[in-house]
Amino acid sequence: MHTRTTGIALAVACTLALAGCNGRDDKVVTKPNKPTIIDASVTEPPGGTVAPTAAAPVTQAAPPTSAKPAAPAPAKVGDTLTLTNSKDVPVDVTLAKLVDPASSANQYLKPKAGSRYVAVQWKITNKGDVPVTDTPNFGSHLIDSDGQQFGSTFADTSAGPAFPSSVSIPPGGSRLGYVTYEVPTDSKITTIQMQISMISTVTGQWNT
Repeated sequence: MHTRTTGIALAVACTLALAGCNGRDDKVVTKPNKPTIIDASVTEPPGGTVAPTAAAPVTQAAPPTSAKPAAPAPAKVGDTLTLTNSKDVPVDVTLAKLVDPASSANQYLKPKAGSRYVAVQWKITNKGDVPVTDTPNFGSHLIDSDGQQFGSTFADTSAGPAFPSSVSIPPGGSRLGYVTYEVPTDSKITTIQMQISMISTVTGQWNT
């Protein structure tokens, strides 16, 4: 508990110290990462040369259309977004699972009357070349259909192991764990957002 309290104090101190900074260029990332597609439709036969083919008949090009390509779908549960922390280190953030509602792991610690626990499993992968020490405990929150925003709580749930409040992720390394949020019983969660650090200007957004 002492470590978590110290983490909160440091996070709040950093936020207050930078609250007056001007020139922020905030950005919201909503498009999930996609693998590169390689066109393997042309192959070489034995001998190292491509066999000649008959010339295709000349056809008149279709007139251009004004239709725009469909926009990529927003990120959802299971998708990965590439964010950066306050030091511009690239970090892949995966919203791995959403457990709603989630049961408390402590029989003596329950959500207050009229509220429920929601647990989100986050996976953070360091894609940079220096260690990453940020966690989703203080930079993530849930948003409901009424626009109400809810931060994380220190409660643990039976969904699985909690994400620690203090980590050091080496280059190429990953961490996985649940963060718990307390929300009203009748709230419908529609959006989940996360900044890899509280003072980062890049926010990842997933739709539920």
